[in-house]
Amino acid sequence: MTPAARSRKRLVHRRRPPQWHLLLSGGLLVTAIAIGVYLSERTDSSVDILSANTAPTPRSDALTATQFAQRLQADSDSLLGELGIGKQLIDTDPNASPTHIRVGIPRDLPIASVNVQLTMAIQRLGGHVIEGRESRNGTVTLRCGFDSTETTVYTLRRLRSTTRRTGNIGLVVRNVLLPPSGSKGLWDVSQQLTLMFDSTAAVGVTTVDWERLSQWAQGPAHQLLSPRSVADGDASVWLAMTQIDASEGVEIQGKDQPLSVLHLDDVQRPAAIERQLWALADRAADEGQAIGILQDHPSSHMALRSVLPRLERRGYRFVAVATLLP
Repeated sequence: MTPAARSRKRLVHRRRPPQWHLLLSGGLLVTAIAIGVYLSERTDSSVDILSANTAPTPRSDALTATQFAQRLQADSDSLLGELGIGKQLIDTDPNASPTHIRVGIPRDLPIASVNVQLTMAIQRLGGHVIEGRESRNGTVTLRCGFDSTETTVYTLRRLRSTTRRTGNIGLVVRNVLLPPSGSKGLWDVSQQLTLMFDSTAAVGVTTVDWERLSQWAQGPAHQLLSPRSVADGDASVWLAMTQIDASEGVEIQGKDQPLSVLHLDDVQRPAAIERQLWALADRAADEGQAIGILQDHPSSHMALRSVLPRLERRGYRFVAVATLLP
């Protein structure tokens, strides 16, 4: 073979099988994915907490992005106040763009509850949450807006040494009668109550009625008191309740300290009883616990259904009166 022929032979490349190209492409793809995952883990220290259903609800009025931001900012104090977050824990920077609202979350309030409260309010105004992220230190950032415009940023930060201003509340409903089937009176109150029969009313209650009432009371874990229950160990509670004077601001002896007792329905109108319930909550927050007494009548039912869920969201605890007495 001549030298020229040998040179032409060296320039001819052998064809590689097609499987080799597939292996090469697959290897490059795996490498690219690994690099992407590595970089994302290095540059992002937060976790996406946005719920799957973040589509805005239809708005009832025509708002602009500016109006939405203004209304959301104006409503923030009351929205967060419904969860027991005081104004001193809310810091708003209206000059920032978008508006930045920093919220300190007391340690006894789940941040998830605040997230849900704000998300629902944003959607009611016709806006939507653009992004929700939780950092490694537990701080949550919610970015929200109107249509395609980002208007507001909430930063939710856990306060390890702060708790909400709350207390234990014991509610006594006197002269309770057997509710009729389908009644929306005390049947609709899910917070714990102490229900009292006076001796006259209890005498006319049959065994069947008593069993029915007992079963109803067990659902929400109400404490049921009457002369029938005294033999079961409730004599001290019954005696303490029946000896409370009708005047305002009475105190009785509790387990560790005197207990304030407020009569809530001297004026039997729902609005008046609601005001007294809020006053009772303030007393419980100041002293740690308090007792409220009211009668079984429709105005009481309406006030209890209106106020108790709101107090519960703020962290107040409704307990059986027996747990507050010696």
